[in-house]
Amino acid sequence: PITGSHTLRPAMMGISKWAIVVLPAASALNLGTLSIPKMGMGTMNWPLDKKKDDNAAAALMASIDGGVNFFDTAEAYGFGRSEELLADCAAKSGSPVTFATKFAPVPWRQKPLDVVDAARASAARLGVASIDLYQIHFPDIIQPFAPLGFERRKDEEYWDGIAQCYEMGLVKNVGVSNYGPKLLTRVIARLGERGVPLVSNQINYSLLFRKQGAQATADFCQQRGITVLGYYPLANGLLAGKYNAQNMPKGPKGKTMSKYIVGGVTERGVVYPPGGASGLIDEMRRIADARGKSVAQVALNYVMAKGVVPIPGCRDARMAADNCGALGWSLDDGEVQALETAADAVGFEFSGGGVRLND
Repeated sequence: PITGSHTLRPAMMGISKWAIVVLPAASALNLGTLSIPKMGMGTMNWPLDKKKDDNAAAALMASIDGGVNFFDTAEAYGFGRSEELLADCAAKSGSPVTFATKFAPVPWRQKPLDVVDAARASAARLGVASIDLYQIHFPDIIQPFAPLGFERRKDEEYWDGIAQCYEMGLVKNVGVSNYGPKLLTRVIARLGERGVPLVSNQINYSLLFRKQGAQATADFCQQRGITVLGYYPLANGLLAGKYNAQNMPKGPKGKTMSKYIVGGVTERGVVYPPGGASGLIDEMRRIADARGKSVAQVALNYVMAKGVVPIPGCRDARMAADNCGALGWSLDDGEVQALETAADAVGFEFSGGGVRLND
């Protein structure tokens, strides 16, 4: 169980020489056989070309100090390097860590045994005998021959393969990612035939991405006792309140995020008004200031208020510590409604390339 306490540890990567870290009294929740905090941490924005990294190790330490020991990765992140990096950081921490990783349903994987082989490889990279949570990363939507009229969906083969992993003890819990209600209905039935419970579905979910099937999918899962994990809970940093026209993200990200931050454009029939999401950010900042919290903490707490487990990224210790500040308190109903009203008034949603949840 996660309890409130204090620890004194050397600060890392930009934090003062010594830092008193308050561990929030964050209540845990059940995820299949696991007990996890109400928030996890994602590793997609860790270096994808390294097996060791000081910033990543510091981020993991700060997360654990802040009450978060649930980390999500995938074999697709850096062709397995992310799993190896996470394992190295966890070993250095000396603390118990819960691992979630994902199987990539790519075209050359044709049969159930391919899932078993992939799970074995992920377990080896993570340095465990059994993976805490193993997820199918997305539906079998990569169909290279579809333009020629030939399409073969192998979802059922993958479901049989992940069920076999569970039966072998290679994975402790089974989840999916980017599944909508139709596919969820099918996978629940298929796994149920073998007595394998589906415990989670990871989807794009944030204050600025609730429509386009996201909220409907979350509701569907919650009604069936399936935990919803939310990636992009900060909308790729947009909801952290740190960007504006004078302070844009660096590199290609600045170009892709411009419509959300600066606005004044129309793309694919969607109008992004001048100022982008600034009206929403202003409301978030008002609530954050009144509570003595950061804008990012308000965004993450909102996701938790909706019964979804946010999985924000954390490049370094400072970002991880700020994320953890979303734990141990709750927005009230009035604040949740005010945030949703402001988000709806923006007139667009953040997609971030997430898979559509129409199925």
